[in-house]
Amino acid sequence: MSHSQESSHEKSEVRKHGEKPLGSEETLKLQNEPDKDLPEAIHRELSASQIYIHGVGHRRDIDDYMNAVEGLEGTWSIRLPSGTSLGLPGRTGERLHRASVAIDKGISTTPHRPEWSGLSYQPRVAGEFRHTMIRTIRGRTIEPFYGIYDSPDARKVYYPRDYPWRCTGRIFTYTTWPTPNWSWSGSGALVGPRLVLTAGHVAPWGSQSWAMLFVPAYWDGASIFGPGASSYVSDYRGWNTGGGTAHDSCILRLYQPLGNQLGWIGSRTYDGDWEGGNYWVLTGYPGAIAGANRPVFQSGVAVLDDDEDGDAQQLEHHGDSSPGESGGPMFGFWNDGPHAIGTTSGGETISGGFLGIGNEDNNIAAGGDSMVDLIKWGLSNWP
Repeated sequence: MSHSQESSHEKSEVRKHGEKPLGSEETLKLQNEPDKDLPEAIHRELSASQIYIHGVGHRRDIDDYMNAVEGLEGTWSIRLPSGTSLGLPGRTGERLHRASVAIDKGISTTPHRPEWSGLSYQPRVAGEFRHTMIRTIRGRTIEPFYGIYDSPDARKVYYPRDYPWRCTGRIFTYTTWPTPNWSWSGSGALVGPRLVLTAGHVAPWGSQSWAMLFVPAYWDGASIFGPGASSYVSDYRGWNTGGGTAHDSCILRLYQPLGNQLGWIGSRTYDGDWEGGNYWVLTGYPGAIAGANRPVFQSGVAVLDDDEDGDAQQLEHHGDSSPGESGGPMFGFWNDGPHAIGTTSGGETISGGFLGIGNEDNNIAAGGDSMVDLIKWGLSNWP
């Protein structure tokens, strides 16, 4: 038996969790806890805009390129020197060898709620998103195109102020930094002081010049907590397992420890005893709703089946999901707080027999000990 097989076997013996998560209707009966006043130090830090200029050797080089804008009092322009760029580039992106990484035994990581923060079991549902109507050349009114809804779609837009709903954010991935335009966007969630959980395919694997930007509580172009409530990614890690949706999880290290200010959710290995229970919530930023500019949620989602690939799990469900939601958490509530059991990976269609009998159409979240251990590695190595 190999080392990795031994680890998987040992962990399977302690996978029973005992305590079940709270069901969707159970959370409706619980009293939300309101926030206290946001501490002034945190407010000041998150509300301040930060501009990063990369590639400047000395401060005097910036001073030499600053000029007052004629006719606008108190306004300055910066003409960037050649070879500089705005933002922070990433440093390392690697796949860890599963068998060679020593992880303490355990099936969960702990959530964190700051002292000022309340707790909300249900998010603040926002009104259905609609653009202002425009007129055609023939005088008819139409709604500007912003994406296609699946029908019926159970997802709803929510306002991401409360914990843990603000922990979900939008991720912008750049594969040819410092190109000003991002290559794609996805979703992720804070799971540590400077740690974000997302899907592996959201990361820029193979790029030698990349950047990623994480914006928690993203709403119409910025975080609702202010322009300082965002961070570029310094490093990312996934497992060297040969791929597959069960292993499609990834962790990001932020330059700024936003989790200390906003909080983070925990993680747990999924237990087969929970199958069929309406425990789970999905959150993320799909392009088909509000152009990925506002977060959506769906609660009461059940895991229908879990397929194991080593110590990774492919969690199958019929919750709604579409491009842009990749990396968003699948989480539930316990008495000690919210924990993610998976990260949105994709979907699958399995053909059945004659006349389509036995067809399966599932959406997939990646989870298992593999996901939890990746988070634990990040918490240990990226303080």
